Amino acid sequence: MAFRQSVILFVVLFIHTFTIFSQVSVTRFGAVPDDTLNDREAIQKAVDYCKANRVKKLVFPAGKYLISEPKAIQLMYDVLDGKMGRNPQDVVFTPYYPYSRGIHFEGINSLEVEAAGAQLSVRGWMEPVSIENCKNLTIKGLTIDYETMPHSEGVVVNEGDGYFDVQFSKEFPIRNNLLMLRLMFWDLSKNRLLGKSIYFPKKNELIDAKTIRIWASYPQKLLGHVALINHMFHFRPAILINESTNTILTQVTIHSQPGMGIVGHRSENILMNGLRIVPRPGLYQSTNTDATHFTSCKGRIRFDGCTFEGQGDDATNVHGYYQLIKKKLAPQKYVIEIEKAWGTHAMVLDYPDKGDVLELVSRKTLAVVGKYTVIQSEPKPKDWNTTIMLHKPLPDDLENYYLIDVTRLPRLEFVNSYVGSHLARAVLVKTRNVLIENCTFKESTGTAIHIGAEGDWREGAGSENVIVRNNRILRCGRGDGTNDGASAIAINVKAPDISVAGIHKNILIEGNLIEGENAECGISVAGASGVTIQNNVFWGCKKPIVTKASEDLKMFHNYIGTTKILPETHE
Repeated sequence: MAFRQSVILFVVLFIHTFTIFSQVSVTRFGAVPDDTLNDREAIQKAVDYCKANRVKKLVFPAGKYLISEPKAIQLMYDVLDGKMGRNPQDVVFTPYYPYSRGIHFEGINSLEVEAAGAQLSVRGWMEPVSIENCKNLTIKGLTIDYETMPHSEGVVVNEGDGYFDVQFSKEFPIRNNLLMLRLMFWDLSKNRLLGKSIYFPKKNELIDAKTIRIWASYPQKLLGHVALINHMFHFRPAILINESTNTILTQVTIHSQPGMGIVGHRSENILMNGLRIVPRPGLYQSTNTDATHFTSCKGRIRFDGCTFEGQGDDATNVHGYYQLIKKKLAPQKYVIEIEKAWGTHAMVLDYPDKGDVLELVSRKTLAVVGKYTVIQSEPKPKDWNTTIMLHKPLPDDLENYYLIDVTRLPRLEFVNSYVGSHLARAVLVKTRNVLIENCTFKESTGTAIHIGAEGDWREGAGSENVIVRNNRILRCGRGDGTNDGASAIAINVKAPDISVAGIHKNILIEGNLIEGENAECGISVAGASGVTIQNNVFWGCKKPIVTKASEDLKMFHNYIGTTKILPETHE
């Protein structure tokens, strides 16, 4: 009997001990929600404790957690006061520029962060959440927002000759000669962005405590619209996922960021379930630039049941980088680099791994002319280049080619999601094995879905095996970010010579409802081969389908309203 009681006591103590060490709360380390104190160090202690003790679950009780850092605050004020130049992106969005972090998950394996109802209230411009060299990290329910917004919103209350006046509420700290990079405008009568923006207005002046006069030209009346004034373009993202595997973001919300919402770089398998990148209630803009952006990743990137609205650029962009071949060091040995002027979106070096396959691409056409396997790779971050050994020599005229790592082109799944009015495109595809299905794209200023190899941005590659199916695409392509006049879908190549077919291959577009707003066309196809367009319905497009520089196109059972489109009229 005594032995049995001892066994039971041991089991109870073991379960109790396991529970203690398998789950901890940030409050244990001094992070208290809603107390208006800076919780940054306390939360980091909790994260570091989880790493050191292999804790499996970190809990944030509901409430607001202030995340602040003096250098981040100073940076914010330096930008707003114009001390970082006319376009501070040129200074702060450069390789390895020093910046502040909020919470840094580094080298952690198998941790779940439970943060339903918890919000990081960020003071100062920083990267609120950094995920680097992690495996199997899950974040649930966290919200990120800024105490002082990285953009300002006010109503246009007056228009004059070459100027207009914008009146602001108290939550936006305005000043004389406020730094203004871009002004977007929200049409309250139609509850959406206008199609065009103003970039770098001529000047601005504080005319009373809550009103700024802005000198700039605009092609239509602005009175009564909400001006969304951006004080930064690209900077650090709200969430960085770098060199990590199996990252899951569930019911995560991002309301604002002086840059992109999420950037993933050289990572594998990123799943986003119920992600929301939307404005704070009562406001109209979310992130200053892309909602999400993924570069040189592997495995699968999946959006399921996600919502995007009001961001200052694409909802997502998935691609690799066209790299220059700078020098031949020996037979089969070369130095490659991304042009420093373009950088990378994580602003850390992009490089291939041993065993990766690189495509050799014509700089003139972006056509693939060969494939090479990396047998040795030596990244040199300080020099911003990589020395590689290939399994066979490259052609002698290196200046005519790019190399792009096609091992790091992930499968993209964008399903069951909603993209509301925002600047530019919704889904930008420069990867292979893609599914875009059961989504609603509504009133993006640019083409809703862009399948493009963009040599001008050094972003590729040509896409293959793409399915765009059963989506509602409504009144997109009204202004900034519209490609080839297409409201719904544009397939194209941006290169000096765009006459080559087959840069993009094997694309199926079917079952989509496409409503343009006096659009030039619904779907535009260029530089492609093996494209099938079937069972789509069009409204409000001058030409439903336009094609050029393409081959092996098939079009079946497409309709304008209830009228069938004959394929031969669009070949």
